[in-house]
Amino acid sequence: MTEVIHIPLGQEHPYEQGPEERFPRHPLSGEPFTVGIVTRPPDVVKKVVVHSQLDDQSQTPVPAQRLDHWQPEFEHGVGVELLARRVHIEQDVWQAQLTAPPLGAKLTYWVEADGVKGPQHEMIGVAWQSAPASSEVHPLETGLWEMNIAPDGIACSTIGGLPDLQKVEWLTDGVKARRVRLTFNCPPDEAFFGLGERYNALNQRGQVMDVRCYEQYKTQGKRTYMPMPFLLSSNGYAVYVESARWMQFDLAASAPDRWTLDAELGPDEKLRLVWFQNSDPLEIIGRFSRLTGQPVLPPLWAFGLWMSANEWNSQKRVLHEVAQTELHEIDASVLVIEAWSDETTFYIWNDAAYQAVPGDQALSYSDFTFPPEGKWPNPQAMVDTLHEKDIHLILWQIPALKKIDAPHPQHDHDWAYFEQQGFGVREADGSLYKIRPFWFRNGYLWDVTNPAGIQWWLNKRAYLLDELGIDGFKTDGGEHLWGAATRFFDGRGGDELWNLYPLLYTKAYYEFANQKRNGDALLFSRAGFAGSQAFPAHWAGDENSTWEAFRASIVAGLSAGISGIPFWSWDIGGFSGELPSAELYLRGTAMATFCPIMQYHAEYNSHRVPSRDRTPWNMQEQTGHPRLIEIFRYFNNVRRNLMPYIWQEAQWSAETGQPMMRALRLWDTTQSDYAYYFGRDLLVYPVVQPDMSEMLIELPEGQWVDLWTHQPYQGGRSYVIATPVDSIPVFVRAGVKLPVVWGEHGTWGDRVPLTNTPTDRLEF
Repeated sequence: MTEVIHIPLGQEHPYEQGPEERFPRHPLSGEPFTVGIVTRPPDVVKKVVVHSQLDDQSQTPVPAQRLDHWQPEFEHGVGVELLARRVHIEQDVWQAQLTAPPLGAKLTYWVEADGVKGPQHEMIGVAWQSAPASSEVHPLETGLWEMNIAPDGIACSTIGGLPDLQKVEWLTDGVKARRVRLTFNCPPDEAFFGLGERYNALNQRGQVMDVRCYEQYKTQGKRTYMPMPFLLSSNGYAVYVESARWMQFDLAASAPDRWTLDAELGPDEKLRLVWFQNSDPLEIIGRFSRLTGQPVLPPLWAFGLWMSANEWNSQKRVLHEVAQTELHEIDASVLVIEAWSDETTFYIWNDAAYQAVPGDQALSYSDFTFPPEGKWPNPQAMVDTLHEKDIHLILWQIPALKKIDAPHPQHDHDWAYFEQQGFGVREADGSLYKIRPFWFRNGYLWDVTNPAGIQWWLNKRAYLLDELGIDGFKTDGGEHLWGAATRFFDGRGGDELWNLYPLLYTKAYYEFANQKRNGDALLFSRAGFAGSQAFPAHWAGDENSTWEAFRASIVAGLSAGISGIPFWSWDIGGFSGELPSAELYLRGTAMATFCPIMQYHAEYNSHRVPSRDRTPWNMQEQTGHPRLIEIFRYFNNVRRNLMPYIWQEAQWSAETGQPMMRALRLWDTTQSDYAYYFGRDLLVYPVVQPDMSEMLIELPEGQWVDLWTHQPYQGGRSYVIATPVDSIPVFVRAGVKLPVVWGEHGTWGDRVPLTNTPTDRLEF
């Protein structure tokens, strides 16, 4: 069967262009654009013509040209890591050039292949138009203003210390405004921070950054799982754009004396900006965090060591790894199991035997029989064993109803009920949206705005909390939504919810789990948006085991903190690919000791030998480093020695919204991207390059004391500090009484229980 395909917006991939698309997808009036066409199988269609009419006037048909090879094009400014991937499907790719219609006019076009006419597509001419700006700004409270932008009433800043609004432009079809572009002045030394969890740099000056939740598997660059429409300036101000729609910041990239905000608008054609002003960046960050969602303090056990690997897919393997951590006296307080479920329903233990129930019903633990030879012969006993050892259990989740080909009675019942009740996100035509990204492609996406759908979905998982007593969920994903015209139960569209989706998804899980566990449950999430700090905690997603990825992860954590996320983590030594070197793993361990959450994890490796687990014992065996376990144990014990301080600072972060990891560059833009305060009184300089036996550091102003040796240092000067692999440069603010827990020797690295009650307060 011959296929002729032209889809103007394609799959609506945020960053990549398909051969069947229109490019650009939304051309301006008078701008040439390409009509991309695919025909399958190849060498069958001989002639393709594109017909069009402008309003009611027919235009000259344009013959399409068949390309010998196809190379994708990309929308301007959407990102910097746009991979020019070639399509290897057996097909022919054709292209024709048309011109976008004048402002307000309608262009209709269609493809004709070998005399057969295809469906019609319409475009309305749009153009940028400037508008005058009035000089009104509305104070909310001290140091806080709002700016309301609308075509019939523009407000611009004239407040001292805030940037001047130089220009306002509207992208309009002559009737309604679709986007607004605001241009502000920008002095040459101004630095810009925030915009979510960003891996490329802390200071985004000179970059074009979009606000779009996206799953980038490794090497994230400027793309992010957790965007935030929050920009912090080194000039003592910040702006929060109160919108979840797509927007883009040009931060002195196009011109050195200005920065611009380009934001999509909803049907009301309005945009609200909230401006913050304070000489202390932490006060601004805290205020933004509290404004969008008061941070929630995780339970104390969340601040101990987390252990995890994707290949721990059986009770025997899990208990073996727990036995190893006990054998090596590396105390853990959280264990995450990702590969626990049947990988179909994602709420039933793998190998469990049961009688399928109708889709509207939920199973109880007593409904399952666990074969002794199966992967999980007794989940309840396993959970009880973990709890007896003070290890809390987190189970992996995803907000997708997976598409499968083989029969599966329970999944089939759930699938049918899901369809019948309409519990999924819908396309504009009312059909259920099928996931377009590669991960869980063609599955259904759970509609997290439908109360009945939320209750149905979570009740399927209630027995895990009610009966088994698990301690929370690793809420992975959240980036599966593409398509501006998709529709949700509450009436909103995908263009308003593709950034909000992960927040609503994790909110539903967090409230459900904490209701079941009386407030002692925790979520561990990858994706998020402004307000996600109310549903802690978060980790930096998938990354390689390289020095470059290590540096990017530190930047991501500091950037997330600047953007209001105080409780953050990453995978020690990376998660994917070849094992890290012993040096990289231990440098990562040292840094993670002074991180809100300390955890190791590893990607699935098809159970090949040698193992790629990032456990300390496997790392020592594979790298041959004789002291790796010893050094890892030491740092884990140091973290427990510091737990009263960590808990004190975690409480402060939850109360104030200020991050636990505070980038030193916020106060001095000449400092390293990787140096940071951990809490209010510790200053940390991670070693981020290989083969460094010493490093040059510049201490900020003030008096500082080496955490390990108690040697005093005068701030405002540079020092060469020794950096053996079993240490990390950490300094304490002079005059501080640091709360610690000592063991029998009264020294760093003593093994102690996980407690927030200090046995001593060290004076520096």
